[in-house]
Amino acid sequence: MPDSFTVLNVCTGNLCRSPLAASVLAQRFADISEIRLHSAGTRAALGRPVPGEAREVAGFMGAIDIRTHRARQVSEEMLSGADVVLAMTREHRRVLVELNPRVVRRAFTIRELASLAALTTDEEIIRQGALPTADRVTRLRAAVEAAARRRSHRRSQDRPADDVIDPFGCDQEIYALAALQLAPAIEGVAVLFQRALNLGDGR
Repeated sequence: MPDSFTVLNVCTGNLCRSPLAASVLAQRFADISEIRLHSAGTRAALGRPVPGEAREVAGFMGAIDIRTHRARQVSEEMLSGADVVLAMTREHRRVLVELNPRVVRRAFTIRELASLAALTTDEEIIRQGALPTADRVTRLRAAVEAAARRRSHRRSQDRPADDVIDPFGCDQEIYALAALQLAPAIEGVAVLFQRALNLGDGR
């Protein structure tokens, strides 16, 4: 079994939303060597850096390494290697599942997974294999599986709120709105991961 838990964040151009989410999560779990964060785009602006508006938002969100990011295209191989795929919209998720159908259970929009995480209990995570004696990667994977099993419990009217708007090319107000949608979703996902990690600490 691989000794890492890989999180792949995906948006359209890989210039704003997905690198921001990846960078914030990477900063949050910088001391957990097993967690690896990546991002890519469904129609990536290959090699381009994050625009200034996104860098400004990133600074407020604590994404300190985003200036070095360069856009890259998502691939079937990237999806195969990901333990969880965090898309920014339902349309992104649809494209990704078409590209690699095997990721269907571990592909979510980031807001969807945050919402599912709030419904998922520690007992459910443990039932998926996150025993306190299990290694960190096993516990993290169990948390994702437990959240996926909660999909049928969500109300259909909640699902339109699963998307994060695309701010690229817009003014700073739209970037701020995207950040307001993205920040709590990042936090919700981070809390799910942290809960899984804490199960091994007896908390």
